[in-house]
Amino acid sequence: MTINDFPKEGLQRVLALAGSISAMTTDDLRIFAGHIPPHIQLITLLDEIKFLEVFDYNIWAKEVGWDYVMSPATLDNSDTETLRKLMTTHVRTNRFVEGHWDQLLLTGYISRFLARLQELYNEVYGQ
Repeated sequence: MTINDFPKEGLQRVLALAGSISAMTTDDLRIFAGHIPPHIQLITLLDEIKFLEVFDYNIWAKEVGWDYVMSPATLDNSDTETLRKLMTTHVRTNRFVEGHWDQLLLTGYISRFLARLQELYNEVYGQ
């Protein structure tokens, strides 16, 4: 799949969260009644637009190596399909490794993902 296989409006909703996510602190990770933090909204939107995919992420992560999966530098040149695999792997990993997603948020990994997604979006739709 390429970036233009996803609904433009859905991608715009995902990318609109970039500012909120890049400014997140530890306190912002908390979930409480009546408030859905941006990072949870991001996962929900990625799922809604079918950006997250069904595949054996464990086998893929072993094949490419966990260092590759975790490296922010991997994001810089990733195509859409690799970004999908990376995000799916991280979302699924968080189910079994408590705090995995939070760590990605606090280290800027998710912001870097959104920046790369923005680049791919701009290549197709312009700025």
